[in-house]
Amino acid sequence: MKRTFLSLFALAFLLGSGWLMPVEAQTQKDSSVSVSRWDDANAARWDADFKVVDIPSKTGGDPQKAYIYKASEAKRPLIVSLHTWSGDYRQADSLAAEAKAKDYNYIHPDFQGANTRPEAMGSELVVKNLQEAIEYAVKATEANPQEVHVIGVSGGGMAALLAYMNVTCAVKSFSAWAPIADLEAWYWESKTRGNKYADHIWKATSSSGTTFNAAEARRRSPLYGVIPRKQRRTSHLYIYEGVHDGYTGSVPVTHAINMYNRVVGDWKYGLSQSEAANRQAFVHADMVSEDEIVRLLSLRCEPKADPERKLGDRQIHLEREASNTHLVIFEGTHEMLPCALDLLPIGE
Repeated sequence: MKRTFLSLFALAFLLGSGWLMPVEAQTQKDSSVSVSRWDDANAARWDADFKVVDIPSKTGGDPQKAYIYKASEAKRPLIVSLHTWSGDYRQADSLAAEAKAKDYNYIHPDFQGANTRPEAMGSELVVKNLQEAIEYAVKATEANPQEVHVIGVSGGGMAALLAYMNVTCAVKSFSAWAPIADLEAWYWESKTRGNKYADHIWKATSSSGTTFNAAEARRRSPLYGVIPRKQRRTSHLYIYEGVHDGYTGSVPVTHAINMYNRVVGDWKYGLSQSEAANRQAFVHADMVSEDEIVRLLSLRCEPKADPERKLGDRQIHLEREASNTHLVIFEGTHEMLPCALDLLPIGE
């Protein structure tokens, strides 16, 4: 029997948003799945080898602060690690110590800080700050400009997607873990759960009105951006998401899948709109179909997945790759795995 796109979308939304089970019950049911607090916004005490710098604004605005580390040799890779939704450049970052241990150059920029103001959350200022931070770090650390890697989790994952869709400088790879791709959808998903993020989105997009400004939320969302095709032609985009996110975490797994479909649909099939890409996914095996999305959301596993396929020590439930774009849905929740830096295509 042929099912309509709307009915599938409705079921996916209900499941992905947690409407079919209270969040508390979901967390108890999945107590075996560790939940990391990636959005701890507290300022941390940083290693003395990481210096605070002021990145000049090319448009005459205030300088952007960042923590930076310079490798012991020239032409080493550069890791651009992006803070989470409620944090800023001072936030603790587990990638910092690992980057130093690997003798990689590293920067942890502010890009307007926490996503609670109109100046932040995917604004034009954020995009400019991201580009300025990358360009500054390449020059200041004497990094290899062919080995620039942008990475983030949660709100940092959204920022990594924003960088992919907007910055025009050379970047070899973008890694987005548990990312928010669609602020309009996440507003309603967060409002339903009673999460603070709905209020943040309102303040950033709709504070001057009396109704939610969906158009502004979309304008700030990576899902609805325009890929800078010339600059991204050789870049790799990696999207990682735990299958339980949206149940034990705050961002439904549909954000990662929809972003993957949208990027592959654009590059490979000329489908520049997310809705069009999802409608056509059922005829393209390298995309994720609506039936697969519903199955994954309802079962929260893929019984037919190869048990030997692992991401670190975690089972991979779904994996797709096309047009330098990679999607991995793994056994986990709203998190970045400890193997994140080892997954970057450095030297490849």
